[in-house]
Amino acid sequence: MSTPLVSEAPGHAVLRRLVQTLPALASLIAFAVALEVLRFEVRNVGWHDLTRALSHTPPARLLAALALTTANYIVLTGYDLLAFRYLGRQLPRARIAATAFVAYAIAHNVGFAALSGASVRYRFYARWGLSAEDLSRIVFSTALTFWVGLCALGGASLLVAPIPVAWAAGAPLLRLAGAVLVGLVIVYLAASAMRQTPLRLAGLTLPMPSATIAGAQLALSSTDWLLAALALYVLLPAGAPPLPSFVSAFLVAILVGMVSHVPGGLGVFEGLMVVLLRPWLPAATLLPVFVVYRVVYYLLPLVLALLGLVCDEAHQRRAHVARAARWLGDATERITPAVLAAFTFLCGLLLLFSGATPAAPGRLGLLHRMLPLGVIETSHFLGSVAGAGLLVIAHGLARRLDAAYYFSTMLISVGTVASLLKGGDVEEATVLLALLAVLSVARPAFDRRAAFFETRFSGAWLAALAGALGASTWLGLFAFKHVEYASDLWWRFELAGDASRFLRGSVGAAIVVLLVGLARLTSPAPHIVEPPSDDDLADAHRVIETQASTQANLVFLRDKAVLFSTRRDGFVMYGVRGHSWVAMGDPVGPASARRDLIRAFLERVDDFGGAPVFYEVGAGGLHHYADFGLAFQKLGEEAHVDLRRFTTAGAHGSKFRQAVRRLEREGGTFRVIPAAEVGAALPELRRVSDDWLARKSAGEKGFSLGFFDGAYLCRFPVAVVERAGVIEAFANLWPGAHHVELSVDLMRFTQHAPKSAMEGLLVHVMLWGQERGYAEFSLGMAPLSGFERSPVASLWQRAGGFVFMHGEGLYGFQGLRAFKEKFEPRWEPRYLAYRGGFGLPRVLADVSALVAGGYRHVFLK
Repeated sequence: MSTPLVSEAPGHAVLRRLVQTLPALASLIAFAVALEVLRFEVRNVGWHDLTRALSHTPPARLLAALALTTANYIVLTGYDLLAFRYLGRQLPRARIAATAFVAYAIAHNVGFAALSGASVRYRFYARWGLSAEDLSRIVFSTALTFWVGLCALGGASLLVAPIPVAWAAGAPLLRLAGAVLVGLVIVYLAASAMRQTPLRLAGLTLPMPSATIAGAQLALSSTDWLLAALALYVLLPAGAPPLPSFVSAFLVAILVGMVSHVPGGLGVFEGLMVVLLRPWLPAATLLPVFVVYRVVYYLLPLVLALLGLVCDEAHQRRAHVARAARWLGDATERITPAVLAAFTFLCGLLLLFSGATPAAPGRLGLLHRMLPLGVIETSHFLGSVAGAGLLVIAHGLARRLDAAYYFSTMLISVGTVASLLKGGDVEEATVLLALLAVLSVARPAFDRRAAFFETRFSGAWLAALAGALGASTWLGLFAFKHVEYASDLWWRFELAGDASRFLRGSVGAAIVVLLVGLARLTSPAPHIVEPPSDDDLADAHRVIETQASTQANLVFLRDKAVLFSTRRDGFVMYGVRGHSWVAMGDPVGPASARRDLIRAFLERVDDFGGAPVFYEVGAGGLHHYADFGLAFQKLGEEAHVDLRRFTTAGAHGSKFRQAVRRLEREGGTFRVIPAAEVGAALPELRRVSDDWLARKSAGEKGFSLGFFDGAYLCRFPVAVVERAGVIEAFANLWPGAHHVELSVDLMRFTQHAPKSAMEGLLVHVMLWGQERGYAEFSLGMAPLSGFERSPVASLWQRAGGFVFMHGEGLYGFQGLRAFKEKFEPRWEPRYLAYRGGFGLPRVLADVSALVAGGYRHVFLK
């Protein structure tokens, strides 16, 4: 038998990808609508009017915006300080404040999906001793603080000064919405004062904040939102709306921008603000203000966060004496690629925007006196092409691909030279060189050698690419709307031909993206994973020979793919079913390699948009999975018999002695066939297996269970029970390394086998292992065993306990546990590690289908 590694129906795969793409498509549509709104609003405004207004921003207003932004980010660090107070834990305030600043600087630019900056918090706080549950409570507290202030300030501003609306019933509805928002805050404050029972959410116990903490949340969050609004308000010229009306418009635009899932609400926020503030200020006045606000409030903090991460990483690589320092460096290394990818994307956008707008006439004239026109034209085209390339390559940087690093440095270098030669854009070249310098410092973080086109482009990334090209084209059409289009405009090569250069550069950028898309479409199917080769199995065998556990022998079934560590001294074996990528057991290899193997597997899964699962992992390594934010559910318990104490002598061993004697009375004899001789016995073993399958009306299982395969069985000794020289029962043995663990996998018997064949065989195997110095014998899993059935247990625990007690007809859970209990084993829990949330039923269905050989076989024997 060969269980397929990937078996999702094509129709289901397409439907799933469409569903996953819908949020990104909705964001792209929202962004397109926002651009159309802006186009309509600025139809009477020229490009030079906007650039002139932007360059004449009063210094006093700029300094005020910087001061308010600084104060706002200081207040934002209070979210985490308050969360630690809610949690009842302590850390140095400087650490908390620094982590919170990085988290919010990144979250503000990424958007609502990463509002709490949970991934950034996790990477740092986990290294300072906080558990996954603590981190979940911190995220819960910061999210509550965020919404309490938004509802309170937004509701109050709508009640006091609702924004103007075009329809007659609009003002009363807005006041009603404000009253509802304020009412929600009052209810929350009352609940925090009266409710003492903790909340239970997705299996997590969340204590209600005290009235004192709730009040502090309200004050802190309201101050945060007010400062964020004021940082924009102080940039407005004369004629600005009253502050309450402005705050109402600001909060509504922020909320709609978050709901749109466009990163940072870019375009959506500006478009809605232009519409809402139309009674007071025209679009031509507002757009330059929004550009300055984006730079001050969003871009500058993001730059500081990136510099902090990279400097910290460089420092930690020089200081290897402190364990905590190494941990922090590791955390920084994991975050830095994602932030650098965002900056690379922004620099690509910068090159596209530069190519879509007119060059400074003075600089262009100076260049023309030193360079021929052909150099200027070529540089402009190459700058736009390099910008489009950076948009695409940023995807690989986020996944830490070394090829993406080298391509990025090349394209940034090209873009830098092109910026200088196409229009003397020194500022643009300086930004690109700064990014190049930061990338060089962070070079060790890009250590993955996966092929660029093997990794998937998510719907969100594709939407970002389309949005970037669309925004660049929109900007060029706006900047050159005064130029009358003619068919020969594409081929005009002249110093004043900015519009022609824009058209050619846009086409070049579009061609780059289309070629990459075509290469991606014609590349091999992304979810095909190959079974291990003979060389892979040889390397896996060398690793297994160093391991005490026997479970790793499942790799020789060849029904799972194998992901090796860089030095091939460890591996993860896994299968793919539906959306789930399921690793069988803990990573196999030295303890020092397991963390990197978990990370490598998670990155591989993320490359293809799957859901990572680790199946039947032990309790001893749960902290490794917790470090990567995975949640756990208990699956059952594995039975281990101590062979050093196992005996058939005396009163204690009488039941084992009787099992041996019953087998003898029924004419059964026991022997172990060495692995070298199993091949000759395969026909008899096949007969026993076929008889067993026919009587059970069962198909072969796989993945976590062995199936009858000649090559697989010939790798191991096989224990048999014979009667009159005919094999009636067998079990292949897994002898572990260093004589620590012995186990059996495939156990089968015929209808003519002695009734005590299985029990007698197991006793004989234990005695056989004991004689050869093995320390313990694994009897395998008892599913759903050891579940807590208390009313305060989680829903999964109670459901599992119920099935264990009442599902005997389905599987025989209690009977299996009782049979193994005869051997007086030590029970060790086994867990499922996964992303958490509400995906558990789907994960369990996919795992069951992997084991059964398909979804339809899950309930069929």
